[in-house]
Amino acid sequence: MKNSLFIILSLSLFSCKHESKFDLNKDLYQFSEKMENGDTVKIMTDLSACMFFAFETYIFTKQNDTLFLEKYSEMSSYKKRTQLLPKKIYKVKASNPLSFENYLKFLNKENKPHEKGDFPLLTVTYKKQNRKFYDDGLQDKFMKHDRLFIVKENIYPKDSFFKQDAPPPPPIIKNKKS
Repeated sequence: MKNSLFIILSLSLFSCKHESKFDLNKDLYQFSEKMENGDTVKIMTDLSACMFFAFETYIFTKQNDTLFLEKYSEMSSYKKRTQLLPKKIYKVKASNPLSFENYLKFLNKENKPHEKGDFPLLTVTYKKQNRKFYDDGLQDKFMKHDRLFIVKENIYPKDSFFKQDAPPPPPIIKNKKS
């Protein structure tokens, strides 16, 4: 009888789930510091423009008091290409100018009202909460992408998925005198 009571109490203690206090709306600009074990935040970026279709998803997961980042990229303009970079420890402090938090602050200041359709430049998701950021045309989109690429390069300096080789120089044409 004592053993079965002990087992029941033990199981009830282990079956209790900790409810995270993380709130995307309140903690967005300090998410790396405010996330709790078991939390996952996804940042989905739309890199598409004109006839170029691409996106990246950054998945932040807190496990054993350590924040991990995993990145998935896809490009499908001519031929579909994908890349999944392995999970790595995210060491960038929220106060660092090259952090995702500071990039999100920048997007918040530069956010444009969304009009037709729902094609956000970037969406941050945590459970059923999400926050969307929009652009105001190609020039605004490219300026915001340039800023993202600086943040991304700080975290993944060797990632060359979207980098292209420079085209070869034009052939040298010798002037023929007639």
